[in-house]
Amino acid sequence: MSDTAVLTEYTIFADAEKLCSPLKIALVSDLHERNADDILKMLELQKPELIAVAGDTLERYGGPKGKAVVQEKFSVVKWLFINFAYYFNALLLTVFRKNRFHSSESAFEFLDRAASVAPVFMSLGNHEQRLFDEDISKLGELGIILLDNDDSLVYTGDNRLRIGGLSCDADEEWLGEFAQKDGFKLLLCHRPEYYPVLLEQLDIDLILSGHTHGGQIRFFDRGLFSSGQGLFPKYHKGVIDNKMVISAGCSNTIAIPRINNPRELVIVNVLPK
Repeated sequence: MSDTAVLTEYTIFADAEKLCSPLKIALVSDLHERNADDILKMLELQKPELIAVAGDTLERYGGPKGKAVVQEKFSVVKWLFINFAYYFNALLLTVFRKNRFHSSESAFEFLDRAASVAPVFMSLGNHEQRLFDEDISKLGELGIILLDNDDSLVYTGDNRLRIGGLSCDADEEWLGEFAQKDGFKLLLCHRPEYYPVLLEQLDIDLILSGHTHGGQIRFFDRGLFSSGQGLFPKYHKGVIDNKMVISAGCSNTIAIPRINNPRELVIVNVLPK
């Protein structure tokens, strides 16, 4: 149950007609505004060519503005349940854990330092149902490329990449258009359960996800639970079909400890074949 973060590396093979030379990508997910200096130190040592931040970097459920944004998306019953779970978990964290505090300043400091290592591309997760204007302004100041159902053409080394970000409020029309574009297509998609219903059959070369926190507790290399998939989720961590990589995340946000499931920085080495 150590809180020490680890480095996890995966190798993905890509069509040599789309990718000219090896590509090193760092995948960061589920920071949840927690301190992650250990992840940053590993990131600085790894020197990736680009950094993909795949959702839940910021917390935008709390406070009057967060409430107004999120409440409109849920029924009254679901909104009450979310509030109960949130405050009950906060109480347990206060009683049992030290790392219970989160702040936007921690998240922006992380992104600022990450941007000094390599270009940072960020998509949104379920805890960022909608960003505030000041969030978008701050990300712009830091040079973070926000991809909210949007994509960007990127050149790194000899490679020409099309990088997209699919938000939790998935824009399927944009996604279809993205999949039809040429070149190597890299998609940031916070929720891996979208894979079988939206992504598996599309012409997308690499999908980077998070959200599951590795299933929180792992037995025999299988996660116990994930929001959106329930018990023993199929898409919980690792590589799926040489096409999707799922991170177990950079933080722990609930009172239940992570067991056999350390926080991680993921490095994806993409090799032309």
